[in-house]
Amino acid sequence: FEKNQYTITTSCNAEQGNASEPQTAEYLDEVTISATANYGYHFKQWNDGNTDNPRTIKLTQDTTLTAEFAPNQYTLTTTTNYAERGTAQGDTIADYLTEIQVSATANYGYHFTQWSDGNTDNPRTISLTKDTNLVALFEKNQYTITTSCNAEQGTTSGMQEAEYLDEIT
Repeated sequence: FEKNQYTITTSCNAEQGNASEPQTAEYLDEVTISATANYGYHFKQWNDGNTDNPRTIKLTQDTTLTAEFAPNQYTLTTTTNYAERGTAQGDTIADYLTEIQVSATANYGYHFTQWSDGNTDNPRTISLTKDTNLVALFEKNQYTITTSCNAEQGTTSGMQEAEYLDEIT
């Protein structure tokens, strides 16, 4: 008599990772299989609930196993360049590629200029691909002061520009 030959086949969602190529071995031979996650995912388990990776199996029959992956979770933190100038909203922990809306709200006397990554959209939607810290940048509003009077009665100094809370004479 000779030992039977069996094949172990693995599969997975190719967008999330890959698994070992099919292998053939004799009855009760040990075969090692593994799964490798793509960026943004991690190995969760095999479809039979086993979480070993790599995993060694004694073949007793033709076997098919599916590697299951799960998306990584990333943290989104929003802050501002100066707390007195405004606020930023959107802090969360979410799965890889989840779209999150962030927004910035200026306090009186200030205006939003951009996010720390240069994007000027407000609000905006970002897709999480890593832990991310976005800083909302605000600047003081500019104001123009114009003076006037009855020219027959006197004169005033000309037009001046100043930022919010600046003192001028």
